[in-house]
Amino acid sequence: MKWQTQELYFRQLLASMIGIPLLGKIWFVVPAGSSTSLYEEWARRDLDIPAELIHAGNDGLANAYANAVANRNDVICVFPGAYDLTASLDWTKDNLHLIGLGGPNTRSDYSEKNVVIYTDTTGIDWTIHLTGDHCVFKNIGINNAGANAGNYGPLYVNGYGNYFENVSLIGNMQSQQLADDDCASLHIGTNAHNCKWINCDIGEDCWGKRSAAKSGQVSFIGSNPNGGLFRNCFFRSQSETATVAMITVYKGAAGTTHIGRGWVFDSCIFNNWDGRSGEGTNCNQVFELDASSGHQTAWPILLHRCSAYGYDRWTDYENVHIKGTMPIADDGGGLSITLDQTVAGGT
Repeated sequence: MKWQTQELYFRQLLASMIGIPLLGKIWFVVPAGSSTSLYEEWARRDLDIPAELIHAGNDGLANAYANAVANRNDVICVFPGAYDLTASLDWTKDNLHLIGLGGPNTRSDYSEKNVVIYTDTTGIDWTIHLTGDHCVFKNIGINNAGANAGNYGPLYVNGYGNYFENVSLIGNMQSQQLADDDCASLHIGTNAHNCKWINCDIGEDCWGKRSAAKSGQVSFIGSNPNGGLFRNCFFRSQSETATVAMITVYKGAAGTTHIGRGWVFDSCIFNNWDGRSGEGTNCNQVFELDASSGHQTAWPILLHRCSAYGYDRWTDYENVHIKGTMPIADDGGGLSITLDQTVAGGT
């Protein structure tokens, strides 16, 4: 009866965390037991979790995912540890949720652990390729550290209505990634409508200098995903190359808009460090539109209470319509004003 008693309590706790009152089956991923990781022994012996619900080691997440069922609100719970994937995990199942059990602070890479899903295998395009709809990811770190330009990033979101909270996304960790404009820390595709990122950390400033012109830590690579929200998110980058941006809102063939309507950045910080202790050189812009592709327009973007450091402007392009509510010296404050030519940081 021990697990039945624990399960009832655990279901109530998870439902409160996720915001979903009725959950399906709960699956567990643990590091292989060792003197520095006691979770497997504790889960099996003290919690008396049935063996068929526990999946251990680097293959644990893939095995738990294979057993979980779509459209049932199943939950995969991951105990603290760094899980090294040797193949991309294609997350195609709707209403299947991933929750880390290491607490809300996921601002760390796989060398520092907490709960981190990562790959350092070359040729793994995305650590997780999400095409499922209405999935919740919470208290999880996802990294991609493959030394190859084909290791595009940790997460590609191409499904509807997904929700991310306290999620850390770190790509551009190796020299090959840092120098390639296809690599980023988050890729957003055509079907990523109405997704939300809350209290997330995106990018990193400790693994080397990004140098690929027109690249972003966030890269829109689909066609017109609408209604996205970033709230209280911290975007980080390291670069002293002026043409490197933070958000690439357009990347692809001429005539296609890659960011859709209704995208809001609320109380977000965009921070670039150029590797020096002083102020250093600012990059040109936070939001990049690849004008060389022949693209002429982009949907409006709203910035609410945002700030940027290490950038001269929000964007250099007049056809990227960025509106903001941040007060500046010559306006009344609080109203939405055009920021196309407004200095974001520095002088």
